[in-house]
Amino acid sequence: MMPATADEPAPGTENRSGTRPAGDPPDPEATSPTAERQLRAHDNNRVYQAAGDQYIYHRHAPAPAAVSNTLPRDTAAFTGRDQELRTLLDTVAELADQARMIPVHAIDGMPGIGKSALAIHAGHLLGHRFPAGQFFIDLHAHSPGRGPVRPTDALDALLSADGVDPTQIPADLDSRAALWRGRMAGKKALLILDNAAGRWQVEPLLPGAAGCLVLITSRRRLTGLGARHGAVTLPLNTLSPDRAAALFASMAARPMTGTEADAVGELVRLCGFLPLAICLLAAKLRPERHWLVADLVRDLTLAKHRLAEMHAEDVAVAAAFDLSYRLLPAGRRRFFRRLSLHPGPDLDMYAAAALDGISPAGAQRQLDALYHDNLLDQPVRGRYRMHDLIGDYARTRADSDPAGDRNRALVRMLDHYQHGAQTANHHLSRPGHQQPPIPAGSLATLPGLHSRQQALAWMDAERNNLSACATLLSAGREHPRTIALAAAMATYLRIAGPWDLAISLHEAAVTAAGRTGDRRALASALYELGIIHCSTGDYGSATEALHRALELHQQLDQGREVADTLTQLASVRWRSGDHRGAARDLKRALGLYEDQRNLYGQANALNELGVVQHMADDHPTAVHTQRRALAIHIDLDDPQGHADTLNRFGAGQRLTGEYPPAIEAHERALAIYRELGNRFGQARALNFLSAALIETGEYAAAEHVLTRALEIHRDLGYRQGQANALNYLGIVHRHTGDYAAAEQALARALALYRALGSRPGQADALNQVGALRRLTGDRQAAARAHDEALTIFRQIGDRLGQAEVLNGVGQLLLADDRPAQALDRHRQALQLARRAQNPRAEAHSIEGIGRCALRLGNRAEAAEKLGQAQGIYQRIGALRAARTAAELAAGTTTDGRRRGCVGRPEPWSTPHGCDVPAAPGGHE
Repeated sequence: MMPATADEPAPGTENRSGTRPAGDPPDPEATSPTAERQLRAHDNNRVYQAAGDQYIYHRHAPAPAAVSNTLPRDTAAFTGRDQELRTLLDTVAELADQARMIPVHAIDGMPGIGKSALAIHAGHLLGHRFPAGQFFIDLHAHSPGRGPVRPTDALDALLSADGVDPTQIPADLDSRAALWRGRMAGKKALLILDNAAGRWQVEPLLPGAAGCLVLITSRRRLTGLGARHGAVTLPLNTLSPDRAAALFASMAARPMTGTEADAVGELVRLCGFLPLAICLLAAKLRPERHWLVADLVRDLTLAKHRLAEMHAEDVAVAAAFDLSYRLLPAGRRRFFRRLSLHPGPDLDMYAAAALDGISPAGAQRQLDALYHDNLLDQPVRGRYRMHDLIGDYARTRADSDPAGDRNRALVRMLDHYQHGAQTANHHLSRPGHQQPPIPAGSLATLPGLHSRQQALAWMDAERNNLSACATLLSAGREHPRTIALAAAMATYLRIAGPWDLAISLHEAAVTAAGRTGDRRALASALYELGIIHCSTGDYGSATEALHRALELHQQLDQGREVADTLTQLASVRWRSGDHRGAARDLKRALGLYEDQRNLYGQANALNELGVVQHMADDHPTAVHTQRRALAIHIDLDDPQGHADTLNRFGAGQRLTGEYPPAIEAHERALAIYRELGNRFGQARALNFLSAALIETGEYAAAEHVLTRALEIHRDLGYRQGQANALNYLGIVHRHTGDYAAAEQALARALALYRALGSRPGQADALNQVGALRRLTGDRQAAARAHDEALTIFRQIGDRLGQAEVLNGVGQLLLADDRPAQALDRHRQALQLARRAQNPRAEAHSIEGIGRCALRLGNRAEAAEKLGQAQGIYQRIGALRAARTAAELAAGTTTDGRRRGCVGRPEPWSTPHGCDVPAAPGGHE
């Protein structure tokens, strides 16, 4: 429930929504008397001007409401609120100059955020616009030892300050409010109502005059004033890091440079960028000229509770929080303490309900109330978080609760997240895959998780919380829970990442399973760990984990799991260059799947086998194999498998020069991945699509696609994908003439390939560097890069890679006016290209032969070869290359008048491999 009047409880009333969980004892803080620390204001205090004038003192007799037509003292040290102040000043000035109604301004924020300081500073800057008086009154909503000022008493003080004879002030509230409005009619006055409790308290004090400005400060969000009076709300958040550092330097009155400036940055972070905390620590540092900021940082870092260090004399941040906390109803105080047990960055009403053992509706009411009290933030609708220091304060309060109560709350919360993750996993896992059962009779209540889209949305929102729960479980040696949570998150982390989280989670599950002696759980955790290591390009770790998993599955006689692990091992093998080993594992896996009549497994193994066959340049067999896989996936209504096979099928079509069908296949796969919410699949499809677009000369489209692919790869932590995308970008920039950008992209790609140990990737990137160096005139560097690339391609047996490098070397030799040697390289490249059955490389070779013939004066041969190359280019859709070949062919009949084309030909070198193989040299 979030009514418009949530900010207006009358004095003495409480909203006690939420009930105590069964078995919980009464709230000890509701029954145990505790001495309260007190706060009061001093107009002449410097801390007041920046942080709210808060002091601690012992309980004393309440004083009558005080008011003055002179504002409290301002300070020259005011800083950090320039944007909010400028917005307020400009709005008021504009309306005042136009003689229009000036709205009420309600400034709200958490304790210590600087609400009073902003209102008073603005009052001093605007005072000249309100000659009828500047009134300030503290309404004591959060003052120790006394309740909020009653509206009747506040009006009595205001009327007296405005010169009304006390004997003439009416006794009842309505009459006093009417008299106050009458006296303000037609006047221009400023009224600051500080520390307000709610609409019920300030509404009778509002003057009716259009020319009056009212500034209200409150720890509560005064939504009721906005609904009834159109009040403008000015919520204050914590300071930005730069402004927080400037406030500290100003209050400490010393320059902050070098290492001191770095220490200040860390200090204000530890202060949660809260002005009161910053000012208190600056006040401690200011008189101690020999102290360093690093000393304060060390004290805060080592302290069990940071709040204990945030005080100066009798002023403390904890005291400011105390005042808000003690005004909460007993049930809400318990709820507040329970929230501090949550290990993640934010939570929703369902997790909050689990922590407190109440209904989600009851939890929502409590969350809304704490949000309106500015003890919680709501960065995204429906999700709540505590400021760091408020969380620290709440945890100190929770420490006084019985350990059994805290443990029961944590168990309920962990049950909630486990139940949610396993429910989501059922929607995200592919058909035919085993899934851990959803625990029956869970205590947790979940939002509706009835579809894949809802499951993805829930996992996206809760990923960081689930990670925090996993850390909590691992630290507490909760081995069965650690294993179960890792298994429930495995599918999501594969497709959405981040993979560094997946690795740490599965490693924790491996450790937990090893300690419990659960071999089945250990094998499953190793299998998942191997998949993620393969995805990140760590093939050595992937092989080790999968071999261990395979051995355990074989010992346990788990036929399906053995076949699954063999399929994954094959995927690692062909990415590492072991094509024969990959084919052997896949044939063995296929046999096991066929024995089990497991069609899903057969389709996956066939898809992988098609990749290996493409790499062996057996493209017709590969196409037949992948068509079988595609048919099975379609029959089984397996969209994930359908998209995977389409993606690889399209990459195979690109290798055989079928560019339009390849583009269509990648776009269809991309659409399916987007519908499934599979970011990993999307990124791979985008890389594949860009390669086909490059081949057809659609460079602008390729660059757009690659920018998006690179973004997803970085989010996932997929370095192989990043390297491939950067390599493609280098090719695009080279073709469009942006050589500086091309050099940068290729250098980054090469560094990543080397870090990954991807020899095919290194070779292809080096070949691209060679092509670029030739165009920039550095022929010696070009020759070195081509030679290094050729050596690697020969060592790994990549015929297509060798052909592309030899064509590049031929271009380089022709540029050096060595056509006979260039011709030899192009002829070698032609043989390799035909064995690899790659028409683009074949056309490159034939065009190179034609260029050399033209340079050697053999015009008839040149025309014949260039015409052949043009025909191949046109057939496969490489239209830009076809135009170049046609122009050269025409030039052979003009007595050499177009021979300038020969000296600077189109750079042919293109990415030749890609997951089928469709990534540049490396593999997706």
